[in-house]
Amino acid sequence: MQYKLANRYRSILFALIMSCSTALIVSGVIIYLQHDSKSNFLMKWLGAFITAWPIVFIAILVVAPIVNKALDRFVESDFE
Repeated sequence: MQYKLANRYRSILFALIMSCSTALIVSGVIIYLQHDSKSNFLMKWLGAFITAWPIVFIAILVVAPIVNKALDRFVESDFE
């Protein structure tokens, strides 16, 4: 039998994975587009990512429930 985490951890894990991937992509693109010298790209990217990740993580934790509640008003539920 395969071990699975309890469902109560789902939202925090979602925010962790989503914020990491989002921060990596966005910080990489911004650093690449804003700097003429690509010589130190990886170090600049890592610095930007380390700054962005906690901000994006908290934003997802706060904003996702609000967006989901708002969408409940406009999107039909399959369970009704």
